[in-house]
Amino acid sequence: MKKSEELRRTINALKTDVEKLQAAEQYDDAAAKAKELEEAINQYNAAKAIEKVQGLDVTNNPLEPENKNAAVTANLKNRIFNKLVLGRPLTEEETAAYNTAGTPGLVEASPEKGGYVVPEEQMNTVYEYRRQMVSLKPYCNITPVAYLSGRMPAMGTETGVLTEFDELNEIKQSDFDFEQKTYNVKTYGDIIPVSNQLLADNDVNIMLIIGRRFTRKAVNTENSSILSLLKALSATTITDYKGIVKAIFKTLDPTIGLSAKIFTNQTGLDYLAELDDAQKRPLLTPDLANPQQLLLRGHQIVSLPDSLLTVEGQIPFFVGSMSDAVAFYDRKGVEVAVSTEAGFTRYATYIRAIERYDVKMLDKDAIALLQIANA
Repeated sequence: MKKSEELRRTINALKTDVEKLQAAEQYDDAAAKAKELEEAINQYNAAKAIEKVQGLDVTNNPLEPENKNAAVTANLKNRIFNKLVLGRPLTEEETAAYNTAGTPGLVEASPEKGGYVVPEEQMNTVYEYRRQMVSLKPYCNITPVAYLSGRMPAMGTETGVLTEFDELNEIKQSDFDFEQKTYNVKTYGDIIPVSNQLLADNDVNIMLIIGRRFTRKAVNTENSSILSLLKALSATTITDYKGIVKAIFKTLDPTIGLSAKIFTNQTGLDYLAELDDAQKRPLLTPDLANPQQLLLRGHQIVSLPDSLLTVEGQIPFFVGSMSDAVAFYDRKGVEVAVSTEAGFTRYATYIRAIERYDVKMLDKDAIALLQIANA
């Protein structure tokens, strides 16, 4: 086994230890274990660097950039995509690449249904923008779907046990019935005017131009859809933070409570941040593995803008496991199409970017809506 593989397992084990110690409020021990984790990460990076050059004759064979051909292919795919979207003719080389069976991101063209699927090379720009925003989608149970509507099997809270049976005994019908969730994917999009000069280069990254605006609107729309679903839950009024702790340990199923997260808005985070324990220490503690992340009794807090999550006169807290509560049916891919006629008088091209998804409640008992009066 490679040294890096051993260290990777050590890192995973140490990270688990840190999280357990934090949950048990053994912060001194957690801090010491976090130092071990940091040292293990440094050793892992060093081991990977050594393995990368091990066995190579660096003197006679200088290191060349990896995946040189892949970089050329990525650039070619990017250029083909741009030309298809902008209605420009392909060269002989580009046509051959476009017609190659199994070429990722190039054979999924559907201009009559909304545009062309953005290739992975340009989607990486969107993924990078998403990481800079607070998105609820990654916390949901993301289910890729190939059709605009359909049914998916789902399982809520399961309290049954295995059936003891001997050979020739039949299993009851109820033992293998699954609830069916119906989804109906909807289309969401934005139309963005872009200067023709910016699109003159066939190798331009279109998503670099429109990605930030589209991603911000996409994340806001996804968050709004998910929160609309969660706000339909019956709210429980609590008087202080102890109501949150009680929900984690008593209201929720124990298996849900162990990994429960706390979703609130800026006002809710500010409320929790001002609380102290009996020793006058802040009630919220930083995650030692990620100091920018705050925890309440070892449970992660996710804060959304007040403009997105607001309840009149109340501070909302959604407590539980969103991955068990909400299904996000994702018709993977962003599609783009253009119109030069619409922006003729502005010397601009209008780019339409769309995504398709649906959200459904899987298990309403996996998450609780709590509210504290906003004094």
